[in-house]
Amino acid sequence: MFLLRSSSAVLSLTSACAFLATGASAADCVGSETSICMSVDIFAGETGYYNLDRGDFETLTGSSPTITAKIGQKLTFDQTDRSNWYHAVGFAYAPDGAHGADWGADAEEEVEGAGELQYLIDGQIPDCEEAGATGLDCYEPEFFYPAADWRAKDYSAELTITPEVAAKSNGGVIYYFCHIHSKMSGKIIIQKEDGTAYTNENAELALYTPTANDAFDTNCGTSHTSEYADGATNECKIDFFAGTKDTEFEKCLHAVDCQMNYEMYSETTPDETDKKTLFMQQMIPHHANAVNMAKLLLKQGSADVDEELEDILHDIVNTQNFQIHQFRNYLNGKGKLLHDTTVVPHIHAADNDHAADDTTSAGAGFFMNAFVTMFSGAVVMAMMM
Repeated sequence: MFLLRSSSAVLSLTSACAFLATGASAADCVGSETSICMSVDIFAGETGYYNLDRGDFETLTGSSPTITAKIGQKLTFDQTDRSNWYHAVGFAYAPDGAHGADWGADAEEEVEGAGELQYLIDGQIPDCEEAGATGLDCYEPEFFYPAADWRAKDYSAELTITPEVAAKSNGGVIYYFCHIHSKMSGKIIIQKEDGTAYTNENAELALYTPTANDAFDTNCGTSHTSEYADGATNECKIDFFAGTKDTEFEKCLHAVDCQMNYEMYSETTPDETDKKTLFMQQMIPHHANAVNMAKLLLKQGSADVDEELEDILHDIVNTQNFQIHQFRNYLNGKGKLLHDTTVVPHIHAADNDHAADDTTSAGAGFFMNAFVTMFSGAVVMAMMM
């Protein structure tokens, strides 16, 4: 059965909170061998990737870096940085843990035995009714709270590398992952108490390579849009908004719109009779468009973005990526999640001279007009279900 956790009960895009409101920040965490400061770089990939800081103990760079841990050590993963909102960390014996090996697959075994993992809220063991052995079912739901409410508390997870954890690992490796968004895993390589290499009879599992954005997407703050830029392989020979599109912001936005146009056609089953399937196939590129538009404005238009709008943009990135994952889980289970399709939209090959209209300016106001139109389409699609 498909279950989409609604964010409407706990999130409001019109809430008074602001993403830059006073709250815990990375400055509150000091990295060390056993204290790991977590943050999320939302521009690094579709959902973003974890960055880890262990202070002077070791230098960690790049997305989802590999770290080491000795048997007997207790590591504290500090999630007080505001970028961790919607990214509750988990630990498992296989990549992506609770999400499974593929979209919609069965969950993999997590590190969750007594004495192995403990979640903390404001430094205390959670005592909600669903706390269980680790407190996860108190911890994770709060990451769906409105941003200001979530930032009012401190969140951390204590992972202890017991001999049992080491023995159950695959080749001496376990994985950290995001409980809400999949494809954000990184490795924890287990060492013996003296810091020498540890291994066991289990084979290490392969871990996917994080998305590496090219120069175009890096500049735009987006992911997977460069092939749809003007002059690129899948450019759209139509205009999605008026004007000459001679600024970097407009070039990025046009590629984002082209991607949605292209994928809403090419990743939909022809003559699909299942309304729910058709809805989700259409909504995935629609949501991806919203995510990329939000990240583009955060990356290139920050000077035009006030605190309330910044909170809205981060809400879009986190909630709509979460919904995309729910849709993919459902579609993949039915064999209807289309990837690497060779179907090309008819209008993609059409000739268009890109009519010029230099009266349109690129900025937050221009962006918001496009965004309102795009969101109106999402509302209509949902009402039709």
